[in-house]
Amino acid sequence: MRIKRIRDFRRSLRRFERVTNTQLRNCCAHVTLPQCLILLELDEERRLTVGQLAARLRLDNSTLSRTIDGLVRKRLLGRVRDEQDRRVVWIRLTAEGSAVCASIHRQNDATYRGIFSRIPASRRESVVRNFEILVRAFLDHEGESVDGNKEES
Repeated sequence: MRIKRIRDFRRSLRRFERVTNTQLRNCCAHVTLPQCLILLELDEERRLTVGQLAARLRLDNSTLSRTIDGLVRKRLLGRVRDEQDRRVVWIRLTAEGSAVCASIHRQNDATYRGIFSRIPASRRESVVRNFEILVRAFLDHEGESVDGNKEES
């Protein structure tokens, strides 16, 4: 690819990052952006360990633990010891956490419905498909699989 097109892409990506960062900060229903990301990750999975969450979100365990502590204090997350291996602690959404996630989803679904309405209907699926390809390429470039786990070298 020519350097001019790469720089055009980078310029568009910077603009995209600015608008999505603003949108993300405004969509998180009474929680911070890092807390929102944790809640939504747990909304996709029934439960995860701190290590699994750290890998998926690309955060260190200590930073993540402090954020999780805040969500536990807000009663949005709970910690549960594994019944077979008491050393394993699972992080899961509480009922209140699930309600916050539902609110976040409603707000974001409405926002993105509006965004997609500005894209011709015939091109919407290709936008989603191409965006998924782009995300995969970024992750592959960094040596990560889609689920956030480092690939073996």
